Formats: sequence, C-alpha cells, structure tokens
Amino acid sequence: MPTHGTAATARTKTVDPRFVLLLVCTAQFVLLIDDTIVNVALPTIGSDLKFSESSLSWVTNAYFLTFGGFLLIGGGLADLLGRRRLFGWSLAAFVLASAACGLAPNAGTLIAARAAQGIAGALLSPAALSILLATFRERGERARALGIWAALTGLGAATGLLVGGALVEWTHWRWIFLINLPVGAVALFLLPRVIPADDRSAPVRAPDFAGAALGTLAVLLLVYTVVETDTHPWDSGRTIAGLVGAAVLALGFALRQRSAAEPLIPRSLLKIRQAVLAQLMVLVAAGGLFAMFFFLTLYMQNVQEWSPLRTGLSYLPFSVGMGVASAVTAKLLATRGPAVPLALGPAIAAGGMYALSRLDAESSFAAHLMPALVVAGLGLGMAFVAVIQVATGGAGEADGGVASAMVTTCQQIGAAIGIAVIVTIAKSYRDERRAAGAHPLDAAVDSFSRAFEIQSILMGAAAVLGIVVGWAAHRAGPPDTAALGSAVKSGSDARPHAQPSSVG
Repeated sequence: MPTHGTAATARTKTVDPRFVLLLVCTAQFVLLIDDTIVNVALPTIGSDLKFSESSLSWVTNAYFLTFGGFLLIGGGLADLLGRRRLFGWSLAAFVLASAACGLAPNAGTLIAARAAQGIAGALLSPAALSILLATFRERGERARALGIWAALTGLGAATGLLVGGALVEWTHWRWIFLINLPVGAVALFLLPRVIPADDRSAPVRAPDFAGAALGTLAVLLLVYTVVETDTHPWDSGRTIAGLVGAAVLALGFALRQRSAAEPLIPRSLLKIRQAVLAQLMVLVAAGGLFAMFFFLTLYMQNVQEWSPLRTGLSYLPFSVGMGVASAVTAKLLATRGPAVPLALGPAIAAGGMYALSRLDAESSFAAHLMPALVVAGLGLGMAFVAVIQVATGGAGEADGGVASAMVTTCQQIGAAIGIAVIVTIAKSYRDERRAAGAHPLDAAVDSFSRAFEIQSILMGAAAVLGIVVGWAAHRAGPPDTAALGSAVKSGSDARPHAQPSSVG
C-alpha cells in the first residue's frame, strides 16, 4: 500500500493541469456539438432512412430528452463512483452510441442510438466538469478554466452547425456521428495518462436511489411532454396530464430530498442562494440561445436558401464574438467579480437577438445578420462565463459532480422547453398571418421575427436575474476555494486530493 501511494503521489506531481483542461473540454465540446450537428442534416437523414414528417424531430429530441433527464443521476454517480472512472466509462459508451448512430440501418435504430448518446452524455458531462473543479481550486485559475468551459456552450452549438453542414455537403450524413470515434479513441488513450486516479480513501456515500428515480422521472416526463407539443398542443389533455405528472414527481423529489439522510442534491448547495439563482438564469438563457440556433438555421435555409455549408459558416461571427468575450471576461472575473458581466452580458445578447427580429427576406449577411450575431455572441460569452462560475463556485470538490450536473440540467431543460414553447408560438403566428392572406414567405419571415423577439425577451429576463445573482454573489463574497469541501460537508467528507491545485 505505501508503494501504491508513493507512485500515485509521483504521478500527481507530473500531471499538467492544462492537459486535464484540454481533455475534459474536448469531451464537453463533442457533447455540445451533438446538440446541433444533426440540424442541417435532417432533410437528408429523413430521405435516406424513410422517416415520417412527425418522427424526424426525434433525431434531435431523443438526445435532448435523455441528456436532460439523466443528468441528476450522472452528477450523483460522479461523486459516488469517482470522477475519472465515470468519465472513462461514459466516454466509451458515447463513442459506441455514436458508431451505432452512424451505422443505423433504419429510423428506429437511429432514434434509439441517439437516446443512448444522450444517456452517455448525461453521465460524461458532470464527470468532466467535476474533474475541472477538482483540478482548479484557486479562485483565479478556476475562473479562467470555467471561462473556457462556459465559452463551449455557444461555441460548441455553433460549431456543430458548421461541422454538420460541411460533412453533409462534402461527405455523407453518417459522418456527423462517425467523426466522434477518432476523437473519443484519442481521449480514452490519454485519459489514464492525463487525469490522476480517483482517491477512494474517503467513506463512500450511499446513493439515494429513490430520490434519483423521482428526479429523473420528473425531468424525463417534463422534457418529453414539452418536445411533443409540436403534435399535442399545450391545451390538450395529454400535455396537461404530462405537466401535472411531472409536477407531482417533482414534488415527490423535493419531499424525498428533505427526508433523505444523504439527499441527491446536498442541502448545503441549496442554501447557497446565488448558486440557485444562477441555475435559474442558466435555464432562461439557454432557452433563448438554443432557440436562436433553431430558428436562425431555418431562416438561412428556408428564406435565404443557403446551402448547409454556407449556413454553418454564417455562424462564425457568433463563435468569434463569444470566444473573445469569454476570454476577456474570464480574466476580469479573478479581480473584479461577476456582477457586471452577469447583468450586462444578457442585456447585450438581448440587443443582438432583437436585431435578428428585424431581418426580412431581403436582408444581407454583411449589413444585417453578421452584426447581430457578433453582438449576441459577445453578450452570451460574457454572461455564461460569469454565471457558470457563480453556479458552481460554492460547491465543494466532493459535490462537484452534483453541482455541475445541475448546471447542465438547467441548460438542456431550458433548451428543450425554450425551443418547444417558441416553436408553438411561431407556428400559431405564421398560421394567423397566412389565414389573413399573407404570402407564405412573408408569413414565415414574420413568424421568425416573432420568435427572435421572444428570445430577446428571455435574454432580458436573464439580465434581470443577472442583477439579482450579482447582488447575491457580492453579498456572499468570493468562495473560499481552499475549504470548499469542508464548507459543504461540514467537515465530514474532507479528504486529501490527488488532483493538482494550480496551473503552474
């Protein structure tokens, strides 16, 4: 045993945290790309695999549904089984599911494989962020690392559209899934060489299986009900029953959390007011962000009649703006705190989305679309860096998986609900315009404008929440990253850490 400890210590000293950051961010980047990579390929997939019009949406919905639904379990397993172990297992599962997607012979197989991708992603994402939180514990270094992580939210989604468009146009749609295989293989090869083994010296907490089941079922039913509103309206009996059922399950989950000896979400995390408010802000902002991608892609292809490749390339200004803002904000957070970017970022993004609502069939890329995308990217890059730092900044290392799972859960659920709600409103408005005698193209453009207006309102609401979150974070002061574990676990789960504590 002493020999093992000495070897582990020596291995820890040689680990470069920059490689850890690169590995976990690569995994997260792949997951986020798969949120949007299929969008530009859906018509081709539908034709090749003989999808019906109503079932084609499940190529994307199956991924969102299982990803959002299983994140709570993923966060708990990251803390229970160990971060590196779960990272490796779930990454391997994601690679296998991607292969099944790429080789799917029919529609049913593809939908099932996409659901499996979502489950693997729900386990992989919190494990990756938990590793990041454990590796970077000093305030400034954690802020910079989280800045990179936060930037991936928009960059991954926009890159998915770009990569998807290029692959569909130059190769075959199956490569939008098969491209994950070489990336995953390299990551699995590097995993034991980059990330230290899990420290299993501390007592293992018994999982709250009842809480996990209630929470996961509540999220699954909520997301399933929302994404089905395209065929079952909001006032239909099925949708109302689904929402009521999700609320009942959520209530059961809340009651279980109050009574469980070891709740799935540690009570100390729920007492961190600014973190809870930040989770709500993520949910609202994600609804606006992913709905923007959804509707803007339709506008580019259906109104402007751009190719999949040109559609993907058109998102580059957004990616650049978000990347620049994320990098600058991450540096400023270490010295100036999150209050200003929390409020200013969503407000700037709201302005960009409102500019998108002014687009029409004659709008040009250079004069109209590109400026709006740059502004939206700058605002979202600023906002997501700050909000993710606040949402996870008070979590102890032992509970990093749960804290990170809560962030990603809000992101995925916000995306699913935001798209479903805005699609319903936009379709209703388009039908009204056509019934009033408007040309089909004009009716479509008007419905897109209405959708972008709603997204702008969502970002405005996120800005208001940002003011509240910033005020709460200012009152609480910076988290004591050297003692986070004892703060959350009241000293009961303190342990030596195998991960390095700084970048240099």
